[in-house]
Amino acid sequence: MIKKSILLLCFIFCVSCKSAQHKFPSYKNIVNTFFTDYDLPNGQDASDIRFIKKKEGYYIQEYNYDSEGYKEPELFWDAPTNKYQVLSFPKGKVLNTEYANYHLTYFYKERFNVLPYYGYVGWTKDVIAFLEQKKDLTDLEYYALGRAYSASASHLLNNSYEFGNPKNQFNFLESGKNQFTKEQLKKYMYYVEKSIESFTILCQKNPDYPTVVGNICNKLDNEYVTAYLNLSIYQNQAEALAFLPEDLYTDFVMDYAKNYLNSLEPNAILFTTGDNDTFPFMYAQAKLKHRQDVAIVNTSLLNQNSYVNHLRDDMVLASPPIKFALKPDAYAKENLSYIVLGSNKNDDKYLDLKSTLQLINEKDSSVVYKAAKENAKLSTNKIAIAINQDTLKLTYKTNYIVKGELLALDIIASNIKTRPVYCKFNELPVVSNYLEKSGFAYKITANPKNKIENDKYVAGIDTDKTYAVLVDNFQYHKNTKNSSKTELSVLISYASSYETLINHYKKVGDIKKCKEVLDAFTNFYPKDLYADISFMISSMAKNPYAIKDFKNGDLMVENLIENLERIKRNNKESTTSDKTAALKKLIFGDEVNDKLSENELEFYSYIITDISNIEEVNTNLTSRLHTLKNYFVEQLSQF
Repeated sequence: MIKKSILLLCFIFCVSCKSAQHKFPSYKNIVNTFFTDYDLPNGQDASDIRFIKKKEGYYIQEYNYDSEGYKEPELFWDAPTNKYQVLSFPKGKVLNTEYANYHLTYFYKERFNVLPYYGYVGWTKDVIAFLEQKKDLTDLEYYALGRAYSASASHLLNNSYEFGNPKNQFNFLESGKNQFTKEQLKKYMYYVEKSIESFTILCQKNPDYPTVVGNICNKLDNEYVTAYLNLSIYQNQAEALAFLPEDLYTDFVMDYAKNYLNSLEPNAILFTTGDNDTFPFMYAQAKLKHRQDVAIVNTSLLNQNSYVNHLRDDMVLASPPIKFALKPDAYAKENLSYIVLGSNKNDDKYLDLKSTLQLINEKDSSVVYKAAKENAKLSTNKIAIAINQDTLKLTYKTNYIVKGELLALDIIASNIKTRPVYCKFNELPVVSNYLEKSGFAYKITANPKNKIENDKYVAGIDTDKTYAVLVDNFQYHKNTKNSSKTELSVLISYASSYETLINHYKKVGDIKKCKEVLDAFTNFYPKDLYADISFMISSMAKNPYAIKDFKNGDLMVENLIENLERIKRNNKESTTSDKTAALKKLIFGDEVNDKLSENELEFYSYIITDISNIEEVNTNLTSRLHTLKNYFVEQLSQF
């Protein structure tokens, strides 16, 4: 008994010691406390405030518009004393949720809750020094170490990743190959390989570990392709290809890449934005040699000059260089970091993009520049792109656009006559009136076929192409690894495409094609994930019943009911949260509730009511829907 007591005390002591290393308040508490206790000076907004996490505690740093730089940081929460300090900011009274929410994104919460230190030049060095000397790292610490190594590698190349030290950055040109010296390449690859090592250990140890881009194994795969892209830009394609290993990504993810790439015409240009779009697509091209004729353009990276010059100068696999009207001198270094737009609400005149780009190239007096960084100022927020006899008329709702957006428009204007241009989804909202659904992708065209009304994401649909991709050539392997977030985001995009095509065939009265697309959807969509797209299911299910396709209608409704019945059981049993859910709460601040929230109960009640109103639903299913509705309404009444 004494031995057991001693062991228990030792265990409690060890847990207490370990907890003492993580005594920092959550990032959410820091942000909410600051925006409750303090207001911002006149003329400042949430974006002018920066949070910093150091060994000594949390700091607040304010942007100074006069000096165009940040002021000295003020200590806000002191780690040694575990106390908040008095700041020089104006006093606040209540939480400013708008300001707080600006900083409480998944992006920031992950970094501040996971990384021991973050938000200043030198954080990567401090994190590596702190964690490298530790033994038996936790899951969070393995991830933090991997992130620090990964950021260190990026900091060597350019300023695209925040808080790099200019003194450590390689003196690379903005264009050109084989720029690494032997020692530089060794140093860059050291950090890349150390990040991959940390992520690999975590992937093997806890494959469900959640990150912003999905689970850690998906993050690991993306890390390889990030290095591949950087080696392609600064070194050469041969070395980049040699670095990529076999068997990255699951068959499920590679099917996703192939389905999108197969949606495109030959020699196409495809705009992407996120890691999970760009990197799997690149890997399918580079390693599986699938659709190497397509040029993948990440709009986020268009703000990086070396990436733009890579696109304009290099033959990438089988894809020829992309044409640009803007000259490299026009956007060199920090030139055109943003473009100010005038606002002529009552003026129907549109600036011709081609002529405007030429004025920017020439630094014409009609385009006003800020002396230091040469940021263009255009007279209006209305821009026109001429395509043969047609014109894309684009209106921005903002008073400025960043360089990457202007270069994206340049790509459209300079290439669309000879190369079809697509968006993966909503990469360029300003062109939404000219997007035509084509398979899973969206083609930019002046005259979209089969107009779709009241949809802010798409203007029309090429039914023949979409049918061929979704029904005849659709590739699908069930996911074999635990990557629920990645899987669900892919499946939602799939479901949206099927819904659009089903709605079209129902609208035009093509019952045969409508049923065929419904068959294709219900044949592959995972039965246990219907509740995750319940809003789409409640909409889609009306179509099979309307065309007397009771088999697919009942199948969709029954799968959704089974999902909701499972949710009901879990809510009633109040099961304990799993390890992944607990991690999500710790990392992202997501509430891990065993019980359904008021919003969830209201949502499910609405979905059930909507489906119950379909007259053709059979009696057995209607009875189960009625039971579910009573349960959710009863639970709702307790709030």
